This record gives sequence, C-alpha cells and structure tokens, in this order.
Amino acid sequence: MPPRSPKRTSRLQSSTAHKSDRRSESDGIDIPLNWLKSGIGVLLLPCCIVATQSFLSAFGETSARTMLIQSAELWFFFIGVLLWLIYFFGLPRPLYLYVLGHELTHAFFVLLCGGKITEFKVKSAGGHIVTNKNNVIISLSPYFIPFYSVIVLALFGIIGFFVEDLFNYHPGVLFWGQIGFSWSWLLYMSIGVTWCFHLTFTTWMITKNQPDLKQNGTFFSLVFIYFINLIILSGTLIIVSNEISLTGFIQSLLSNGNELINRISKIIG
Repeated sequence: MPPRSPKRTSRLQSSTAHKSDRRSESDGIDIPLNWLKSGIGVLLLPCCIVATQSFLSAFGETSARTMLIQSAELWFFFIGVLLWLIYFFGLPRPLYLYVLGHELTHAFFVLLCGGKITEFKVKSAGGHIVTNKNNVIISLSPYFIPFYSVIVLALFGIIGFFVEDLFNYHPGVLFWGQIGFSWSWLLYMSIGVTWCFHLTFTTWMITKNQPDLKQNGTFFSLVFIYFINLIILSGTLIIVSNEISLTGFIQSLLSNGNELINRISKIIG
C-alpha cells in the first residue's frame, strides 16, 4: 500500500484573509486576482524557456571545459541522488521530516517578511502555521528552497570555519585515484541526498492538490516554482563554476530572449 501523503491545511494565510473582498470604490474595471496571476504566469512562460536554454547551455559549456562528468565531486553527488531515490521508492518515506522542513521554511519567510507566527503544528499526516502575514513568496517558498540542503551547507560552513583544512587532502589514504583523503565527498553526497529529497517530495506533493498552490492559482504557482528553482540552479552553477560568469549568463539570456522573440515574430507575421 503506497504511503499516504501529508495533508496541508489552508491555515497559512494572513489574519485578514477571511474578510470579504471589497471592491474598488472607483469606476475602474475589477480584475480578479487569480486572473491577474494567471496572466503573469503566461508572461513568465517565455522567461522559463529562455532561462532553461541558458542554464543548459552554461551547464554544457562547464562540462565540456572541465570534464565535469569525470570529477569525483559530481560522482559523489550522483551517489547521494541514487541513495535517496532508492530510499524514496523502496522504503517508508520520512513524511514527518518533510512536513517539518516544509513548515519551517514557511515560518522562516514569514519572519523574514516581518510577520508573526501564532501557531505552528507538524505531524506526519500534515502541518500548518497560523500567521498574520502571507504572500506568494511565503506560501510557495518550500517548493523552491531545498531546506535540508541549506542546513547541510550551513553545518559544513560552520565546521569548516573552525577546521581550516576540512576539505584539503590528507596523505596516506587512497581517495579517487589520488593519495589523500578529504571530507568533501561527504558534503557532495549529502547535497545529493538532500537536494533529491527536495526534488522528489516537491514533485510528489505538487500532485496532491496542495492549498499552497491553490491560494495563488495552480497555473501561476507551477510556473513560478519552476522559474525560481531554475534561477537558484543557475545561480549555484555561476558560483561554483569558473567557466561561467554572471555577465556571460546575462548575455546568454538576452541572446536567447532575442532569438525567441524573432521566432515568435515570424510565426505571427
């Protein structure tokens, strides 16, 4: 019997969300908010296409120049991904751990946006927070922030601050064809596990009619989640790669955007 997905309540909302909507006193046209967000979602689609092209191009360029596929770091990352996939599809899923990270991400962004939390509940069957503030970033943040990957990076960063040579090779131990040992393998494997944790649970939960998505319109939410995840991946690639610069990536975006506009113009014309 497949594991039941945790239920998300719709309590993540501002304290004014239950009040009846007031129409503008002006004579202007009242556009439903969900319609407006759907329109924004449609406008974001070309941005998603352009950003995807630029990311794949940048990743391909990095791989070609550095022989990334042969790097120990990448292999340990993929080992972490594989280990999590085996666990996710073969063993009972840690629903409580997912719900905890989900609600903590909501809570962090509530505090970041200056809101207050009056209730915080987490169970394997689902969770919720009650807050006086809500917006698109707060409600959708768990779908594009890999909470446990951030925790792993923070922990290794703190440990590395006190242990200066944590990621340096130490002689005497065979490590990936070299004489030496480094804790970096554990970092990359942990990132592989936690990032794939985020990806699999996010994909799985999106199919469960989540209130978080309905609050902002499902279409807009899906496009927004994809776009922000892509931006985060692109930013990470720019940071870790010496071959890709921010300027070069922006130029790629502009070039791909211009090419897409020309194609659309030809189709319309």
